[in-house]
Amino acid sequence: MSEATNQLPEISAKRGRGRPRKDSAWTAFAREDLAERALFIAGDEGFAAVTMHRLAAEFNVTPRALYNYVKDRQEIINLAVELFLDKAPLIEFDPVNWRDSVRLAYAESRRIHREFPRASLVGMEENVQVEIGPRHTLLIERLLQFYVDINLPLKTAVTMVRALEQDVLGFGLRFDYAYDRLPADHKDLATRVMPESRLDAAAQVAAPQCRAALQLPGQTSDEMFEDLIELRIIAIEAILARNVASH
Repeated sequence: MSEATNQLPEISAKRGRGRPRKDSAWTAFAREDLAERALFIAGDEGFAAVTMHRLAAEFNVTPRALYNYVKDRQEIINLAVELFLDKAPLIEFDPVNWRDSVRLAYAESRRIHREFPRASLVGMEENVQVEIGPRHTLLIERLLQFYVDINLPLKTAVTMVRALEQDVLGFGLRFDYAYDRLPADHKDLATRVMPESRLDAAAQVAAPQCRAALQLPGQTSDEMFEDLIELRIIAIEAILARNVASH
């Protein structure tokens, strides 16, 4: 998978109302453009970076011009979160080839979180008033039905749905976010269980296993994520085998 770039989308050329700066080559926009731009900023820098002045600068207009499209900053934040939730993939699961479906669910969920990693932290940063539409309900229902179809008990299916969200969100914030932004010669700071520089800085601590781990082949964040998926697949296999044995 290529590294995330979070480049800003092109502004659509629609006729609109706001007032441009005097030095602006005026390009009008719409609420959807504001939401898209806000999501790209929040995804890379956090929602605190989404301000009316920042958005006005992105569109090269005065902050006052934005109020022709939205009531206030809070409305832009709400629109950005709605847009983020709408990007969640609706997957057609295959219970027969369930391992491939698990891999696909993890990969697609990671793709969205990797593109907008810090957007996932909205609940910690903002007071958002979003009406979660039917898409989210359909996504969860499909996931639960898939796990039930491969003979997991419903309670275990619920646990697996939660695990998917925790795995993808945690991996994105802990590994992908740093890995995608570090220079090539420092990416081991994100992927090594304990980088050599940190071991050397704590030389007074005996850490033979950490030292031995440095001799293992280095990994990309993609390879690490594949290992995470395989662990989940092994866990499902073990649960299914246990259920068969118990019957």
